[in-house]
Amino acid sequence: MDFNNLTDLMKQLDEQIAETLKVDVGNTAKEIMKDKIQEEVYSVYSPTVYQRQGEHGGLTDDENIEVRMIAKDTVSIESKRMDDGRNVSEIVETGQGYQYSFPYAGVARPFTEATREELENSGVVEAILYKGLRKKGLDVQK
Repeated sequence: MDFNNLTDLMKQLDEQIAETLKVDVGNTAKEIMKDKIQEEVYSVYSPTVYQRQGEHGGLTDDENIEVRMIAKDTVSIESKRMDDGRNVSEIVETGQGYQYSFPYAGVARPFTEATREELENSGVVEAILYKGLRKKGLDVQK
């Protein structure tokens, strides 16, 4: 690709970075969130009164985890599991808002915080960003 000025070059770079953040980093972050949901929520107890939906409408269903750009250089990942207008993700996160009593009512299971910590401390975001940009043909250096 040829550019006539620095502004056009920067615009193209910004677009490539944003796309890589949303697709490559976003998909990786989604998988990490699903792992953290498994660790923080599903693995702590087995329900006896109901069957979990898991990847079929539950917290780990891709349809219930939203990846979107909230700024040109910021990707957001959010669990959006709803049930009859109730934010199930928030209820599980905080432990508040259950309509029935069970051992984890009132107990926070903060899978979002666990996801954030993993993304922040593991270096995976930078690694995936570099890999994604290289895949697009950009020669990026750490």
